[in-house]
Amino acid sequence: MSQQFLNRLKLIGVFCHVVDFGSMREAAAHLGISPAAVSQSMNQLEKELKTTLLYRSTRRISLSEAGDKYYAWGKKMLNAAEQAEEVILQSKSKISGEIRIGVPVGLAARPLAQALTPLFDEHPELKLSVIARDSDIDFIQERVDILVNCGKAPDSNFIYHPLGKNTTVLCASPNYLKRIGCPLSPQELQSYVWLGMNLPQAKEVLSEVSLTHANGESYCFSPKLNYTFNDLNSLISHVQGGHGLALLPWLEVEELIFRSELVALLPDWKTSEFDIYALTANKHYSTKVELALKALKSFFKSST
Repeated sequence: MSQQFLNRLKLIGVFCHVVDFGSMREAAAHLGISPAAVSQSMNQLEKELKTTLLYRSTRRISLSEAGDKYYAWGKKMLNAAEQAEEVILQSKSKISGEIRIGVPVGLAARPLAQALTPLFDEHPELKLSVIARDSDIDFIQERVDILVNCGKAPDSNFIYHPLGKNTTVLCASPNYLKRIGCPLSPQELQSYVWLGMNLPQAKEVLSEVSLTHANGESYCFSPKLNYTFNDLNSLISHVQGGHGLALLPWLEVEELIFRSELVALLPDWKTSEFDIYALTANKHYSTKVELALKALKSFFKSST
């Protein structure tokens, strides 16, 4: 690596600032140097590269084709340098501050607590704020760092992070089955009272019964819901109360099944899976958010 190239790295940084701020004057103000110094840096960079990077006018600047490509790679270089410095800063300081996580009600209880306990044990100065709601959470207005959700992610400009999968399970309370009887085949399910969610995204994963047997046989149907809820915990509580059957997410009810408060039906039949994912506002986030994402990925991948 030549001395000339090392000197050029500073020029690349100035060039990227000019593109980011849309003018040499704005870039100069941000860098704390004069507009003339910025202009001189751009002239020197283009002279060394023997190509035009910027088209200048009195009102604005625009990138040439070569400048567009050079900016993309230059920006990657600057981001890498910033991350390298952040690694050093991390080693010198404790991870602290608040993490705001938006999450469906069911995952906000036991699963989220299990997922994040190792992170908060290791970094006791971290603070957690949970926005738990089965309806839509406004990412920007509620200042969410990480938005966790299930099913198919909506089209958006947010950054998608796959976390793992959850599976569904057919459930009823022991008391209900004692009164009504336990279904022995999928065909019998339609004669039972059904409970479910009435929110669009929840309905996507909890309203269509799709069963597959080890011998390859399958059975699918859409149950007629006698009770509907906009909150998963309310749905689970009413299933526990003996009102009927429901298709429920495994991670949220596994402890209740283990304690025999709910019964998993038709154990020889496999139910459907659905994705668990996280969204962040952009690709560049703080160390505490990165650590939280790693903790979530580690938990949900090992839980399925």
